[in-house]
Amino acid sequence: MITTAIKSTLDYCLFTLGFILAVQLPEFIQQYKQYLAGKLSETQWHLNGYQKIADQNYQGSIPALIQDYLASGKQAIEQTGQLVSEMLTRKQSLTETIASLDSNSYIEQVISLFSSVNVKDAETVLGYYQLAFPLTVEALASGVVLAFIFIWLRMLVTGLFSRVLPQGA
Repeated sequence: MITTAIKSTLDYCLFTLGFILAVQLPEFIQQYKQYLAGKLSETQWHLNGYQKIADQNYQGSIPALIQDYLASGKQAIEQTGQLVSEMLTRKQSLTETIASLDSNSYIEQVISLFSSVNVKDAETVLGYYQLAFPLTVEALASGVVLAFIFIWLRMLVTGLFSRVLPQGA
């Protein structure tokens, strides 16, 4: 009887924990997108200066400007070319990630988050994360699904241990 009460209490706790964690997912995705949008805006601001130079001297082609910088033979200019190239790559990567997170389908947003998350960026967002309790269908569905997954995992682990350990132990 005590074992049943403990299992039941553990189930309630796991369900609640899973629900609370998963309900945060839509808000985390939103805050992660906003963080990436800020990084994209900053990158674009830095690239705008080089775009002006490219407009004046390279028919607007930043890749042509980069190639000229890299072939200059001067270390500082070559390093600047490499820096501009990295900014261009960063802009493309951020644009693609934000676009994938802007999907109308919540499931696609979750898949995109987990498949393309930058751990360092996610840690930064978590550091500033404001706990929310959004009452949206997506948030509530996420909460229920993860809560049941936690319960099923507990049942699986309990079942495995009951088979491995002798009954009198």
